[in-house]
Amino acid sequence: MEKGARFIEYKGKEIYFVDYTNIKTTEEFLEVIKKTNAFREQARAMGKKDILLLVDFTGSYVYGEALDALKKSGKITKELTKKEAVVGVTGAKKILLQIAQVFTGMQLRPFDTVEEAKEWLVRD
Repeated sequence: MEKGARFIEYKGKEIYFVDYTNIKTTEEFLEVIKKTNAFREQARAMGKKDILLLVDFTGSYVYGEALDALKKSGKITKELTKKEAVVGVTGAKKILLQIAQVFTGMQLRPFDTVEEAKEWLVRD
């Protein structure tokens, strides 16, 4: 499946799923971020708000220019979200998550699996 953002349905609720899995280069990250930002703007134009957000970074490495682009994107996305979950953040990536949270204001809650994250997101 193509990387980027899309809506998925889980237990009758819509989740804004962002797939950043297995990205190893800054160039690829920047391309996927560009696609994700365009999708977010489409969602905004459709009047979407209070979005349940799930971001999957499993197997990816983000740094430098890509990290800066993610922080900028996160600030804008935060305006649309109700709850935020993240998967694939382990080890040193947890420090990057904390940095991203400070810059974006997002409260991305880390989970070990996509299923755990989806369960938490759909719980009221």
